[in-house]
Amino acid sequence: MAFLKLSLCLFLLVLHCVQGRRTYHSDDEEDSLFEGLNGYRQSLNLPNFTDNNNAACLAEKIADQLQDQPCENAYDYSSTPGTKPNFTNIDKLLDKCDINENNTIDGVILPVCVPKLDTILVLSNYTNSLYAKYLNDSSYSGAGIGSEDDWMVVILSTNTSTGSFSGAASLLANISMGNYMVAFLFGLLIVSVS
Repeated sequence: MAFLKLSLCLFLLVLHCVQGRRTYHSDDEEDSLFEGLNGYRQSLNLPNFTDNNNAACLAEKIADQLQDQPCENAYDYSSTPGTKPNFTNIDKLLDKCDINENNTIDGVILPVCVPKLDTILVLSNYTNSLYAKYLNDSSYSGAGIGSEDDWMVVILSTNTSTGSFSGAASLLANISMGNYMVAFLFGLLIVSVS
């Protein structure tokens, strides 16, 4: 019986760890761009971007919204620090990603549209455009990337409360019910074995 309880506990612990792992980079294009952006930053002696889960969620949602838009309108959907993105439903997208709007003020949203998301062209659209000034700015420390069809969206975040793309809801999500459940089951196992 103790072996069964230990096996169940280990299974739940492994399941919890697997569920807790980031699923941020789901596409090769996103991986390549993230690596390329960090390589670009390294060439400028700037620190690498860290993955920002909430920003990645929002970037993915925005890319989904843009998939049917013509490429000529790419810059219309970008945002600069202190401006709200040009989406009618941005508040819903922020809620879906557990982001407090006040925590997006210093961040930037940088969409590009490149046919078939050619890796070299996508990176070039960020490093050789108006967007490069944001990549060159050391105050941006995190990045979230999303893509859909020909659209790639990069969201840059800061370490400040007004640019972190976090929110009270996201803090609760990080201390998810799964963490409590694993702790509870582990406690039950220890109590029942004793």
